[in-house]
Order: sequence, then C-alpha cells, then structure tokens
Amino acid sequence: MKVTHLYHSGFLIELDDCALLFDWYPTNDFKRSADLALFPRKGALYVFVSHAHADHYTPAIWKLALPGMQVTYIVDEAVAKMAPKGRDLDVVACEPEQIYEIDERMEVTILNSTDEGLAFCVDVCGKTIYHAGDLSVWWWPERDTLDNMRSEKSCRYFLEVIEGKHIDLAMLPITPRAGSDGDRGIKLFMEQVGGDVVVPMHYRDDLAGAKRLAASERLAPWSDRIRFDDSFEL
Repeated sequence: MKVTHLYHSGFLIELDDCALLFDWYPTNDFKRSADLALFPRKGALYVFVSHAHADHYTPAIWKLALPGMQVTYIVDEAVAKMAPKGRDLDVVACEPEQIYEIDERMEVTILNSTDEGLAFCVDVCGKTIYHAGDLSVWWWPERDTLDNMRSEKSCRYFLEVIEGKHIDLAMLPITPRAGSDGDRGIKLFMEQVGGDVVVPMHYRDDLAGAKRLAASERLAPWSDRIRFDDSFEL
C-alpha cells in the first residue's frame, strides 16, 4: 500500500488493483496538475469526500470519471447533490452510522462528525483505512470550556462505531491554530481505537506547528507511529 499526502486533508492511497482518493483539495491549477499526474489511469478509483467545505471538496473530482475508467464516488449527501446532472456517475451518498458494501473488495463504515459531514473507515483488500474528515476534538482556547468538553464527548461517542477494529492507517486532524490543545483529537483516537500508523492532517502549510504538536508529551506514547512523509509504502 502506497500512501501519498497530497495537501491538508487530501490523500491518495494506492493498492494493487485500486486507488482511494480522500478529500482532494488542490489550492491552484499548478497543484491540481501535479496531483493529477499522480493518479492512476487504470484499475478502480474510489473518490471520498467527507463534506463540502472548500478545504475538503473540489468540483474537479467529477472530471476524474474519464471514459474507460471505473470511478466510484463515496461522499457526504451534500456533496452528492453537487454531482453534475446528465452524467452517468457512480455516486454513493452516505449517511452517518451506516455501513455500505461498495463492491466485492470494499466495505465502508460511516461515522458522524464533530464539525460537518462524515468520517470514513474503509475495509479494502485486507486493509483497514480510517480518514477522519473533520471528526476530532475541536478544543479552542477562546471558546467556553463546556463547549470544548462537548466536542470531546461527542468525538468519543462517534468513535464508538469502530471500537475494536484493527486500523492499519489513520489520517487524523492536528490543529496548530488551537495552540497546545490541537493534538487532543489524536490522543483520544489512539486511546479509544488505536492505529498502526498515524498521518496527521488538516494543518495546511503549518508543517512546523503540526510537528511540534505531534512531539508533545500528550502524544508521546505513540510517537513511533506518527509519520509526516509526503509519500511512503506501508
């Protein structure tokens, strides 16, 4: 399995006969062209979109369904409504707390979010891959403590859907903008669910800030599982 972190919360996961694209967010035409050069031109492509926020969704996804390609869109209901009319696209509009049998190789468990949309837990080709979307502990220093505690409680509740699963790869938000509390979502996930490899995401261009948070005492028990590589084999 090859893992490529495209940008922010965008990932390309390549397996032997298929590829998974999560929350693709090219920031300009140059980045879009560079990303497109990475996408496979054969085998099945599964395009996941957790929600319609501009840093998780681009209308360019609908152009990936080229003639002769097998492309399946597994997306939040709001995103599904944005699919171009008049095209024969394979779109699965997902709802929280549901399990979708996509085809013979893939099953997707849908989690609710503490922000907008969904999170995905994908069982595919003997691997289990988790992409959080915006499901995390959003603990903002300027916000009332009770609201922050509600975010943590909701995150814990939503993650119950996948407790007991063995996660091979988890893509989880880390938030330098939240200061020293921006790693709380990863801590909660690792305590409650766990994962063999964790790739932090959702930090835009603040890689230095994300790495500082990932090296915090709070995440020390899992420091050897956290990776920031642009691309790696798993």
